[in-house]
Amino acid sequence: MREYLKLMRVKHYMKNLLIFLPAVLTRKLFEVQILKEVVIGAVIFSFASSVIYIINDIRDVEMDRQHPVKSKRPLASGKVSLPAAKTIVVFLTAAVICIWGYKKFAFEYIFIPLLYLALNVAYSLKLKEYPLIDVFILMLGYVLRLIYGGRLAGTGLSAWMFLTITAAAFFLGFGKRRNELLMYGSVGRANLKEYTLDFLDRACQMSMTTTIIFYALSCADVNTAVAEAGVNLLWSVPAVFIICLRYLMILNDGKSDGDPVEVVFRDKWLILLGIVFLAVLMILLYGS
Repeated sequence: MREYLKLMRVKHYMKNLLIFLPAVLTRKLFEVQILKEVVIGAVIFSFASSVIYIINDIRDVEMDRQHPVKSKRPLASGKVSLPAAKTIVVFLTAAVICIWGYKKFAFEYIFIPLLYLALNVAYSLKLKEYPLIDVFILMLGYVLRLIYGGRLAGTGLSAWMFLTITAAAFFLGFGKRRNELLMYGSVGRANLKEYTLDFLDRACQMSMTTTIIFYALSCADVNTAVAEAGVNLLWSVPAVFIICLRYLMILNDGKSDGDPVEVVFRDKWLILLGIVFLAVLMILLYGS
């Protein structure tokens, strides 16, 4: 069972917490109907993303077997058979259709997951070969989750939220490319020969800095609905600052290939800081 969960990239479901963010930041998370809609959307997106991961693994299985790390993946290592992987794809696709059917095939539940699917298919087939475009597609994956959450919660998406997550996603994407280049060179990914460590270091620093600035400005804006409700989110800015610096520190130690999920799960301090940030945010937003 463990290998099947690894094949589905269940750990990566944590990225889908972004779907909840618009509801959280508009103080509507605990409205029952909104929470229900967002949870259903998160399940659809999670299963759809697993389908994409598995299809990519099936397509790249031979290439992954030559990779120092990807060779340990369930398909590449032979711990999960190709027919079994295809069966899981069919099962998850059927599950998505059933959940969508439960919502009477409302297009709003499936449009963004389908767009995410199309982008990732294009990425896998060709776009991953182009420097910058590859990181741009990775960034869109995070932003689409955010947009999806805003649509499902009926809150829309604020400009500050969009800018902060866009910058943070670029930070994660460039950080991943930086450490892949550092650890594997162009063996790990063909387009890595187009990057240099100096460029990727600068890109990481730029995107990290703008992430902190955008978040701080969003908290300082007195014209937001949250600010008008008397909530002062400035108290959460130091937590974002230290989280970004800790993440950059982990990247710079060169012991990780920069995969965001692996970075988070392998560092107890980053997990602790994340919990502290979420606790501060929830107390500020819902404590009064």
